[in-house]
Amino acid sequence: MALSRAAAELYTEIGPAPSNCGALRKRLRMEDAQFDEAVAELVLAGMAIVEGRRIRRAPSDRTPPKASRDALVVFDQLPPDGTPVGGLRLRSAVRITNDRYRLALDELKTAGLVRLGRGRGGTIARADDVLQTPDDEVLETHIADAGFAAAGPGQLVRRESELYQPFVDWYQSEIDTAGLTFSHIRETASARRRVRASGQWSRPDVAAVEVWSSYLLPDVVLTISSFEIKRSAEANRLESLYEAAAHGRWAHCPSLVVETASEEDEDNPVSDRVLEELDRLKLGLYTMYNVGFGVFRVKQYMPPSRHAPDPGYLHDLLEYFFSDDKRQWEKYRLAIRR
Repeated sequence: MALSRAAAELYTEIGPAPSNCGALRKRLRMEDAQFDEAVAELVLAGMAIVEGRRIRRAPSDRTPPKASRDALVVFDQLPPDGTPVGGLRLRSAVRITNDRYRLALDELKTAGLVRLGRGRGGTIARADDVLQTPDDEVLETHIADAGFAAAGPGQLVRRESELYQPFVDWYQSEIDTAGLTFSHIRETASARRRVRASGQWSRPDVAAVEVWSSYLLPDVVLTISSFEIKRSAEANRLESLYEAAAHGRWAHCPSLVVETASEEDEDNPVSDRVLEELDRLKLGLYTMYNVGFGVFRVKQYMPPSRHAPDPGYLHDLLEYFFSDDKRQWEKYRLAIRR
């Protein structure tokens, strides 16, 4: 029997090493009862082991033969019982580059080890356990309704939030190779988007914190980047770029990120009027194109100029940025100490 959507989401978040249940529940934004039911479901299915308040995957010998390491990493994120997983969630759970992810997925498809969901679901499941069932189709529909990215190349997302994690993954892969003393990027949009206690346009969709230092220089260089991400339908609205500009009071390098409907649009993503305003306001511009199955190609169209935000605003954003991640906070504090 297929897993519930909550159990399938939980399974993609756990690994062979024990993970804290409290942190997992918070990250998945589940109610206590829903989370406990998902844990119980995985344990009863023999897919997870609970050790106190920690949970880990149960050992499994169901691995594809003669597969590359990347293919094994992708395959291991799929529930052993054949439950479909949203393409966007699968992509965000696998910490490899977009190109390596696409090659791994193609390898698994060619070997007949995964099956793709029907219709708009954009789901992926192991093909070696169960065949498509009516229950699977219902789950795929629910995953699609929950806002996972469309499967086909060039297809547009239905919700802006579907673009956040793919952009975070791409940017993190870029700064991981930049030789920085500290770097971290995360979604900073509030859960309900525009309904914010601190007012409209008060928080970017995604923010990055980077620290560079050298033992030869007396100071560290802190760079906070903000990214306002918009669907294709909103790419040419002046309100979109003014929202990105408003985040210049929180960040050194504010940028607008727009979804593109075709590969050609990557070379001409916004109107001349918007482009002129972006240049006037010294904002950066990035494009995101759906190449299929929750994988997006991200390109920098225009680099942002460095702004000089008020230190008080910087303090507030940093305080929020690290508010629920003590480990990253400690790494950041070590990076800025001289």
